[in-house]
Formats: sequence, C-alpha cells, structure tokens
Amino acid sequence: MEHDRDYSVTIFLSTGEAKKWKYVHKLDGFVKFLNEKHPKWKYMNVYDRRKGQYIKRFYKGNPVPAFL
Repeated sequence: MEHDRDYSVTIFLSTGEAKKWKYVHKLDGFVKFLNEKHPKWKYMNVYDRRKGQYIKRFYKGNPVPAFL
C-alpha cells in the first residue's frame, strides 16, 4: 500500500499548548523531528488526513511505527 502524507497530527506540549501538522508522511520520522524541534512534547494524536478520523495516541518515549 502506498503511503503519501496519510496523517494529520496534533501534538500537546508540557505547557498545555497544542500544535497541528496537516501533512505527515512517516510517523517515526515525525517523532525524530519533534524530539529535536519540540522536546517538551508529551503526546500526539494521529488522524487519517483524508477522512479526519482519529486513529491513535502516542506518548513521548513509546515506540512509534512508520505507518499504521
């Protein structure tokens, strides 16, 4: 199955602030980006970008696959 920016992601920071990304391709690569640029993130909610449907929540430090 081809994956091309299948996900939208909302992250939640330890400050209570939320940030959104609409086009996310690989989730594991996105987590690497978060760890570098937003090290205070606590968890992220992953959505199917095309349907807008919630898929799963991941917490910082837990393993995240490239694709769901």
